Amino acid sequence: MSIKSIRKKIKRTYKNAIADIKYIIFSNLFKSVKVKKNRIVFNNFNGKDFGDNPKYIAEEIIRQQLPYELYWVTKKKAIHLPKEIKQIKVGSLKEAYIYATSSIIICNTKQRLPFKKKKDQYYIQTWHGAFPLKLIEGEAEHLLPQRYVQQSIEDSKITDLILSGSGILSKVIKESFWYQGDILEFGSPRDDIYFNQTSESIKQIKTRLQIPLNKKIVMYAPTFRDNRKTDMYNLDFKQILKALNQKTGEEWIFIVRLHPNISTRDHIFSYSENIINGSRYSDPQELFLLSDFLITDYSSVMMDFGIMEKPVILYTPDLEEYKKSRGIRPIFNQLPFPYTHTNAELIQMILHFNENDYLNKLNHFIEEDYKNFSYGDASQQVVKKIKEFIENLN
Repeated sequence: MSIKSIRKKIKRTYKNAIADIKYIIFSNLFKSVKVKKNRIVFNNFNGKDFGDNPKYIAEEIIRQQLPYELYWVTKKKAIHLPKEIKQIKVGSLKEAYIYATSSIIICNTKQRLPFKKKKDQYYIQTWHGAFPLKLIEGEAEHLLPQRYVQQSIEDSKITDLILSGSGILSKVIKESFWYQGDILEFGSPRDDIYFNQTSESIKQIKTRLQIPLNKKIVMYAPTFRDNRKTDMYNLDFKQILKALNQKTGEEWIFIVRLHPNISTRDHIFSYSENIINGSRYSDPQELFLLSDFLITDYSSVMMDFGIMEKPVILYTPDLEEYKKSRGIRPIFNQLPFPYTHTNAELIQMILHFNENDYLNKLNHFIEEDYKNFSYGDASQQVVKKIKEFIENLN
């Protein structure tokens, strides 16, 4: 083992030890405090910006003008939030107190939270992807860190409700999430935006993001690798834009969006007026909504574009290596999205893309294999559950 590896291991061990001590202190400190009936706390990827499923649930609560105290957990000193939501810092004493006193806890990842759950608390696990193409949770237990596995099992024990965006995900939840509770099958709240926007509102988002209204957008959104490698993200952006222009007769620009796990490594790409960095934008759903075409690999984002009936091509230069390292469920071979291994194959696929054939395959897949639950009302259904629980509290 190298000196660098030893240092990393020592640093990780120290960090975990500190986290364990804080958890013991904080969770026990507030285990007897009373729950506040109308208090709700949201956690997006353990401290990320205002986004993903928790964002859309919070916005629906605000839209309905419900009399709740709303808190958002974040690692940053300040993020842009609606005026109705207060910010609290990850790892702080206040965070532990808010968790311990909230009647509703909403998270999109499985983790160990700094509180001991009480009978007057309702924990909603929204998860963060409706299409688990790669093996996850119990299916990948032998590949995941033991610390994560244990915390995921603990998370499932205190979860009251998990959201599902598809029949495939519901099956995986039942078989591999160490969870036996209720599943709300009305889709992912973050997908609501795809059904409830007008062409005018889309123009307004483009204008706000300073994206030219006269240009088409191709999104590149690959998933992460467990070993954190990035050499497979080797798209020939220039030639792909040229091919799209040749195919459609319109001008295109790229938005590049890395997975949140490696978003800080966005420097691996060179950006220009035709290649925009979208990795640190807080709400990827807005970017997906604006985009006209997707290039991805094994990311569940393919089904975001699928339910919007937008073209998707998979670029998978490391397919065999990925299968061995993480595992891909057999449904990969039934996907309606054509996959390519080289830039040359990708460009030819763009030039010969047949939209009618694609849509026929896509619609069959969504109805028969994927079994989509998202139709634009997921946030409303979650808020309905929240209101029911709060109204029944003493």
